[in-house]
Amino acid sequence: MIAPEPTQYQMVFCDIDGTLLDSTHRISPGTRQKIQELDRIGIPFILVSARMPSAIFPLQRELGVKAPIVCYSGALILDERGEPIKTVGIDREKAVLIDDFVKREWKDVCCSAYCHRDWISDNIHDRWIMQEQSITASVPKEGKISDFVPQKGQVHKLLCMGEAGAIADLTHALQENFSGLSVYCSKDTYLEIMNEAASKSGAVKHLCEAYGIPMEATVSFGDNFNDIDMLLATGTCFAMGNAPPEVKRQVRNVTEDNDHEGVLAGLEQLNFAENRI
Repeated sequence: MIAPEPTQYQMVFCDIDGTLLDSTHRISPGTRQKIQELDRIGIPFILVSARMPSAIFPLQRELGVKAPIVCYSGALILDERGEPIKTVGIDREKAVLIDDFVKREWKDVCCSAYCHRDWISDNIHDRWIMQEQSITASVPKEGKISDFVPQKGQVHKLLCMGEAGAIADLTHALQENFSGLSVYCSKDTYLEIMNEAASKSGAVKHLCEAYGIPMEATVSFGDNFNDIDMLLATGTCFAMGNAPPEVKRQVRNVTEDNDHEGVLAGLEQLNFAENRI
C-alpha cells in the first residue's frame, strides 16, 4: 500500500455493503469509534450507497453521527432531516418500459423499483426480494410502478436480481435497447439501473460545493465497480481488500478487507483538519 500524501482531509465518503459493513452486515466497534471521533472534530462522514433511505438512516443512527446521506448511488441525496437535497430519476414511462422488457424477456430475473422511500415489487415473496429484505431490513410494497409513482413522477432506481450469467446477459441487452441509463453490477447477481446523470461522483461534487470543501480534501472508500467513479473523484481513496482486482488496479490505495476493519485502517493513515466547517 502506498501511504497517502499528508493532506489535511475534511470529509469522508464511504460505501456501505462490502465496505463499512463486514460480511455479517455489521459495523465493527473500532470503526464506529473512529467515525465518532471524526464527527466530534467536525469531519462529515457521508454514507454513500445504492440502498434506499430506510436502509441507510438506521446505520447512521448506529454510528451516532449527523450528516447528509447519498442513496441510490447518487440519484437521491437527503439532508440530516431526511429532506431531499438533490434528486435525479428515470421518468415513470421509461421505467415501466424497462420493467416490462425485463419481465418479458428475462423471466428468471427479479426486477423491482425504488422511488424515494418506496420499494416496489409485484411479488414481495420472490426469493430475491426476501433475501434483499433480510440484508437491508427494508420493507417492499407490493404492486406495479404505476400504482405508486405519479404519472409525471420518476423512479430513482430499478434493481434486477438473478443468477450471475443471466445478469451479465441482461446488462448487455439493456445497454443495446435503452439509452440515457447508468447500468452496472453492484455484485454479480445484482444489476442497478438509474438515470445516467446519477453517480456517486456527482453526489461527492454536489456535497463538496454545499460544504465549501475542495474535492482534493476528501477521501473515499469502496469495494466494487459502482464505487470507481467516486474513488477517482476524491482527493485520495481506498479500495477494500475484498474488491475485485479490476477495481484495485484503478485506485492508488488498497486497505484491509471489510472483515478486517479496512475502513478503520485507511482512516488511521490520514490527517484530518479540525473544525474546518
